[in-house]
Amino acid sequence: GCGRIAEYGGSSGINAEYGHSHEDELLPLVHKTWWHLEKRLLRDTDHTVKLEALRIFSKLAKLSGSFIKQRVTNDVLPYLLSSLKPDAVVKISNARRLPDISRPVSFEELRRITIKHNEKTKSEILMQTGSVEFKVQTRLLKTLAVLTSYLKFHDRELYRIIDASYKFIHKDMPQELQRHGLYLFRALAGVNPDLMWIVLHSLGGIRIPVRTWRADLFKSPSHETEGYRQTCNECLYGLKS
Repeated sequence: GCGRIAEYGGSSGINAEYGHSHEDELLPLVHKTWWHLEKRLLRDTDHTVKLEALRIFSKLAKLSGSFIKQRVTNDVLPYLLSSLKPDAVVKISNARRLPDISRPVSFEELRRITIKHNEKTKSEILMQTGSVEFKVQTRLLKTLAVLTSYLKFHDRELYRIIDASYKFIHKDMPQELQRHGLYLFRALAGVNPDLMWIVLHSLGGIRIPVRTWRADLFKSPSHETEGYRQTCNECLYGLKS
């Protein structure tokens, strides 16, 4: 069953017309294989099996759309979000606040304080980029981006996805994961650009020109927003264009 579903997608993408013409055959097949596929994803401890299950779920979303939305929302999305482990990839050190300099200080003293501050805020990479765990994190982000684009989640689910994934766009995240984190955020922006406009300004500590009651969505201290400013600006540029 799962193999048949994968065949519909092919290795280079989904042919929407082909999928539509085989709807009568595909949808009963999805219903028949759902339990087995879900079991592989949620209960199997083999990371290779999980990677393949995630790949097939992406194809299902492209082919089936709203047909599987409710089941994905209730049964699969909570697992995907709980499996995202940004803190297991990088230990992002919170930037230490600069000491109180209300008294006059010399330029050299200020420079010494700043250098010490920067050295203390370096993040630590915890997960090897070639490991299977790293590949799972990458595949999770890719799958979430596809599910978001094709299933058009409601705002409640969008909030949950943002909350679970935003650390992946931190500047100290390995480049591959950061790139897929940005893909996910762009998929989220495609569903609700107004929401993401506010999220990106708030997360990146970027001044919002229009006053809004949701401007403090993340309530991030100013010293924590610097790590997100560049990537948030990249996403915002996409929203403007």
